[in-house]
Amino acid sequence: MAKLSKSNNFAGLALHGDSLRYIELSGEKGSLQVVRKEQTPLNHGVIVKDMVVDWGGVTSAMKSMKSVIGGAFRCPVVMGVPSRDVILRLVDYPRMQVNDVRDALQLEFDKYFPYPYQDAAADIVEVDVPSNFDGDEKTVVLVATCKHSVMADMMKVASSVGLNLSAIEPMNVAFFRAVVGSEGEGGYFVVFVEPESTQIILGYKDNGILFRSSAVDLTSPEARDSDDGLMPILRDVQNTVIFSGNQYKGLAVENIILGGILGKKSRLGELLESTTSMPVKAPSIKDLWGGPADMTGSDGFEAAFGLAVRTLL
Repeated sequence: MAKLSKSNNFAGLALHGDSLRYIELSGEKGSLQVVRKEQTPLNHGVIVKDMVVDWGGVTSAMKSMKSVIGGAFRCPVVMGVPSRDVILRLVDYPRMQVNDVRDALQLEFDKYFPYPYQDAAADIVEVDVPSNFDGDEKTVVLVATCKHSVMADMMKVASSVGLNLSAIEPMNVAFFRAVVGSEGEGGYFVVFVEPESTQIILGYKDNGILFRSSAVDLTSPEARDSDDGLMPILRDVQNTVIFSGNQYKGLAVENIILGGILGKKSRLGELLESTTSMPVKAPSIKDLWGGPADMTGSDGFEAAFGLAVRTLL
């Protein structure tokens, strides 16, 4: 591992389909500053539809990023797992301690996920849910899981480039954190648009309680600039709105938060407002986190930012 500097900087490294995005921050919430922000292209076919296909290609891009930032990763880095390499799902049990939920989940893991617990890298966190879900009588956890081989590959890549890895986290969770902040209220949708996939998240307070993925190809300008190209995303959002309304009947969803690499670079916001009758908001990381001004206009870096500020929570 590279020797760390004595600074208190912290960073996020997001693995997008088109490139790696790295952001290094200093300070604390309310007074954050961008130390550096870099983007390194990925070869075509390394990450496809938000899933890693070629870890060798990721390693090569990591080495290029290391060179760009000065030859070493000198502060702790939270690295993002591409969203479709991870499964996120709520699981509920009768009221019990979270550690007891963890033990119970191991015994019936394949009831909820398509592989056994022995093949998984998994973590859980307790979440708030709307009262109609009987959250006061149950322990509800969000389970994040991926194949153990994915986690092993990520750690191998990190080690090979001397990355001081402080955590690994799903990129849709990091994006959610960046655009919602640490004090979310009420109900809302978050739509995270990438060229080859879109993540749709139902938020309640500061929790994501429903995660859906839409593998819609918007790599061509024609697709992202036309109603026909955007229609599959609109349908998936509408279906998610209907599903969540049936699942959480007492939850009033007030707006849609839109972002990601292409979120603000298409007519999607306008079309979402007209088809869902909900206002669409563009996130302001500067307002939510108290700086940094350097993030203004940096579409596509929200996930990297969300990974970095995980260190502050």
